Amino acid sequence: MPYLLGMALCFRKGVNGALKLQIVPIQVDTVLLGKPSPFDLFDQGGYLLLEKGEAVTAQVYELARQREIYVVSYEWTELAGRKQSVDFKDDQFQKAPLKHIRYNSHFIRIDYLKQALPILARSLRDLEKCHGFPGFSWLDNHDRYTYIHSVNVALLATIIGIHMGYEIEELSYLASGAVLHDWGKLLVPREILHKPSALSPEEFQVIKRHPIRGEQVLRDAGWPDEVLRVVREHHERWGGQGYPDGLRADGIHPNAQIVAVADVFDALTEDRPYKVGLSPYHALEMILNGSGSSYAPEVVRALRSCVLLYPEHSTVTLSSGETGVVIALAAELPTRPVVRIIADRQGRPVRGEKIIDLRKNRTLTVNSITFDRAELPNLSRPEFDRREFPMGG
Repeated sequence: MPYLLGMALCFRKGVNGALKLQIVPIQVDTVLLGKPSPFDLFDQGGYLLLEKGEAVTAQVYELARQREIYVVSYEWTELAGRKQSVDFKDDQFQKAPLKHIRYNSHFIRIDYLKQALPILARSLRDLEKCHGFPGFSWLDNHDRYTYIHSVNVALLATIIGIHMGYEIEELSYLASGAVLHDWGKLLVPREILHKPSALSPEEFQVIKRHPIRGEQVLRDAGWPDEVLRVVREHHERWGGQGYPDGLRADGIHPNAQIVAVADVFDALTEDRPYKVGLSPYHALEMILNGSGSSYAPEVVRALRSCVLLYPEHSTVTLSSGETGVVIALAAELPTRPVVRIIADRQGRPVRGEKIIDLRKNRTLTVNSITFDRAELPNLSRPEFDRREFPMGG
């Protein structure tokens, strides 16, 4: 069962701050037995019991009556500390559409960012030059959310492809397919596409046709099969439960398998007018939970390897109220860092060395994170022996 890890990042480039999440009891009259839940619902330990939109079960309803069901409140605090950024000489990266990219070097490995951004920029420029094609920037005027979402999905998909060993030509096809994956949504009425409440069964059927319609339009425009397969298959799922064709496992094009994961991750973490995006840690836990059932295991492993959930030297506050500095992170369990405690729950400095390994201590979670120290190469702290914390791949 995926669980809330109790923290989130600011994705916007150049912004430094902390997002504090609090789990608070839900009022029983806000949920109705058998009706869709208006929120993600958690137990007191932060474990996700019911996702927003799922029907409230008798068990969950009874826990709500006993005030043992919780929802999450968010509080963002701006910080004046230094920030880590990627220095690109090409002014292309300061122009639309790349200026809308949410993923920065606090979250994605900087070496992957430096490789992926030029590839994505080149793909976007090529899209603008295609004869008989309106150009990708045209989408910005029609549907700004889909435009920004498509750019970010393309960047994340390209980064995953780099980790999986794609060659330059393969990455170009992957980036183009990812940028165009939702092109069929141009043919979906806006009142359905941006409806703030639940879709009716009829409206959902309209939405589900967008992969087919997008493929048809782009096929008529002469796009290659490597791109068309992504557009049609990005909602297919590893276990065969996706749409529109019910494909499964390796019957799904490899590029579509990558875009499926990038698409879901970006959608889960993106704020919308009617919902606050999940923390990247919660989103990653949900995707990890779907590995082998909804998503290709190899792609999920690649995503896990590309992200920096807790940058070394970042400062975290634990659910115990203690403050610490991340000193190590295991590749096989990236949501559970090793933390050196520097202050107790009252904010008093801790004397001596106190190390908490969250891989072993599952009663604690991270409540918040700040980046004002994350870029500093040397902290005033005793050195620790990394052999005590083997970070296996």
